[in-house]
Amino acid sequence: MRIMNMAELNKVKIVKPDIWNFEVVKGKDAWKEIVYSARMSGVPPQVKDKSVFKMMVENDYGSALEHIIIKFDLKMSKGNAPEFLEHRMVSHSGYSTRYIEVSQGIEKKEPAYEVILPFHLLQDSNREEVSRLLFKGVEDAIANYREIIGKDVPREIARYILPFAQAVGIYHVTLNLRSLINLLSLRLCVRSSPEFRCIASQLYFNLMKELPEIEGLIGCRGFMRGACPESGVTGVRSGEQHPLYPVCPFKFPDTDLLIPTVKELRKGMKVREFNREKALKVREANFRKWMRWE
Repeated sequence: MRIMNMAELNKVKIVKPDIWNFEVVKGKDAWKEIVYSARMSGVPPQVKDKSVFKMMVENDYGSALEHIIIKFDLKMSKGNAPEFLEHRMVSHSGYSTRYIEVSQGIEKKEPAYEVILPFHLLQDSNREEVSRLLFKGVEDAIANYREIIGKDVPREIARYILPFAQAVGIYHVTLNLRSLINLLSLRLCVRSSPEFRCIASQLYFNLMKELPEIEGLIGCRGFMRGACPESGVTGVRSGEQHPLYPVCPFKFPDTDLLIPTVKELRKGMKVREFNREKALKVREANFRKWMRWE
């Protein structure tokens, strides 16, 4: 068994969540798959193709959306991986900490113990000290991991000491458009975890690039439905703003960006005409910030 030297052991590299090798099967013509399936279901020929596609997405006709297949590779923290897999709607092949030494991997140009740490979320006066403690905890865990392996203990046992931050949530993913839209509708919300917002934002912009016909049609559940299901959530939609959540741009009454909650609509809340173009610019500014992991 190869034991890494001290220089390699000390190479703890802080990385961000990452998406690469994003592909829409059939490329720029993939949206026509949805149109074809819709025609087969009875959508008349006088409805133009682009209008058919838009109708299928906006009305959430899921069976048609499943005909578009998407693939990508993903890197996230050990802790975020279970959250991603909770969606239960993807085919995935993942990095094995049972068979691969954690510093290794085909996606790495050189050996490194990669970790994901959201230092940018620390905003109080203890930021420097807390950052030091977080990084020290990670370094200690990795050093112990290496020491355990050095005692001829199998990796599948040594891996139990790996920290939450370890960037070993690495997967090759295949899913359909319906599943991806559902994922984005949940994870582009300000209530989603910071790491998942970063991942979702990258997926969003990759999808816009590869399937431009879908631009302006998808986003958080409130944007897609016209009513936010996060009714009465303190710190997000009501009460004092939660310090760790981004401000929802759609929560302010008497603005042309208001997306009311379901409960507010049931109580008879009156809203102004929604400024869709302005909303697209405001939310995409948020997405770009989340994508940059800052």
